[in-house]
Amino acid sequence: MAHRLLNPFDHRQVMQRQDFEIFHYNNTASCSCPPHQHDFFELFCLLDDHIDFIVEGLRYSLDPGSVMLIGPGQMHRSDAPGPVRDIDRFVLWMSEEYVRALTEALPRLRYTLWGNMTGRNLIQTDEETAATMRALLFALHREDALQATDSDRLSAGIISQLLIYCSRCIAGQWEIAPPKAELRYREIMRVYEHIVANLPDRNLTVSALAEQFFMDKNTLTRQFKRQVGMTPGECIRRHRLEAVRMKIRRGVPMQQACAECGFSDYSAFYRAFRQAYGISPSDFAAQTGGAARTGEKRQEAAMP
Repeated sequence: MAHRLLNPFDHRQVMQRQDFEIFHYNNTASCSCPPHQHDFFELFCLLDDHIDFIVEGLRYSLDPGSVMLIGPGQMHRSDAPGPVRDIDRFVLWMSEEYVRALTEALPRLRYTLWGNMTGRNLIQTDEETAATMRALLFALHREDALQATDSDRLSAGIISQLLIYCSRCIAGQWEIAPPKAELRYREIMRVYEHIVANLPDRNLTVSALAEQFFMDKNTLTRQFKRQVGMTPGECIRRHRLEAVRMKIRRGVPMQQACAECGFSDYSAFYRAFRQAYGISPSDFAAQTGGAARTGEKRQEAAMP
């Protein structure tokens, strides 16, 4: 579907506005997207091609017109097997506060959005509903670029419609959970859930996981990467970094946030954070309104 309004790809994973942000991308960025999570809702609509989308370890196959709804805190990434190519898609970010305000008089929608989203991220629609949702996204993108005096009201109405369609589709699906997986898949998912639930545990290592779940370390690493898209070690590090990042945004001191999320020393955390996000923790805190203490800034300044 042709559309003149395209956004240059922005690597940031933090909202700059308090309500919503919408992007129409057509580039190669979706071909190698690292796992990440947000403290806001994300609606992803694929306009052409075929890609996979992985949310909390569950893999979904997307066709043109497919819509994914990702809740706050859900680890996710897109995956486009095959040659590197342009992927045409919409990405809509919505803050929790904004969505709560929009759904104040819609209790059923609130129940859907703040319920357990696991296994329900793919919005399965009929052709007519899919076409309507795509049209709404194009209209929202144009209105956001227009910035007329009444654009905020019209945009709120469009987003409300999109969320209602998502809620209807989720509620109308007989099979809201993925099909029963094979035994190995269930084992890997138990490992994944254990990692997410035990991030503060500094003894959370690949060797400890292999011993606890009675698996060979190499087999665990190979099977885990096949199902989740990253190794157990990468999963532990990524989830810990995302947990610390959210705490920093809420104003938790960095040393405290590191300790609460399982990092044994600040220098290891600093190197991992900078490698993952291309910015120091103290600079990130300054950008997002968090607090970086003077001692932490001095400690970072002494690091290579």
